Amino acid sequence: MLQPMEQFSMYSYPGIVASITSRHDGKQNLMSAGWHTLISYQPAIYGISIRKETYSYNLILESGSFGINFLPSSRSNWIQAGGTFSGNQKDKLKEFDISYRDGKKLDIPILTDAYGAYECKILDIHSYGSHEFITGEIVQSYRDDSLFQEDGIPDLTKLQIPLYLGRSTYLTVDDTLKSTDHPFYLEKNE
Repeated sequence: MLQPMEQFSMYSYPGIVASITSRHDGKQNLMSAGWHTLISYQPAIYGISIRKETYSYNLILESGSFGINFLPSSRSNWIQAGGTFSGNQKDKLKEFDISYRDGKKLDIPILTDAYGAYECKILDIHSYGSHEFITGEIVQSYRDDSLFQEDGIPDLTKLQIPLYLGRSTYLTVDDTLKSTDHPFYLEKNE
């Protein structure tokens, strides 16, 4: 039975972790963020929640931009490195041999092993308690079409997606999991 708790508990995991890239004045970084979301698709807007104390926050603030990268399970070590080490300590892109190319529209790294990515230009930053919520207009999207079906749904026979469970543990989503079409969805789209 559901019981009241004295302390806050987080129920947002498991979830996809976004690999956030940033660059300013010759310095660049990769950080992992579990708190992120698509906010709008017309115009396309994405939001990330990070602390002011992070190395990435200042790069994002100064440059006015950030990248959102979604990595496959085979690169969960990069996701973990992005969330374990500070950019003050090391250049994670070089240290962990993370391949990237420059953004097409903004001066940010785009991870070449990502199955999807966005270049985002800052629209707004708002403080909420311990974190800053940064919203950005998606000015460029990327997708590895070989990993998606014609309808835009990931092809899980080719793509394994990592879900972060907490405490450095990831669950791999692939074609061994089953999905269910709910009757109300089928009726709406017939």
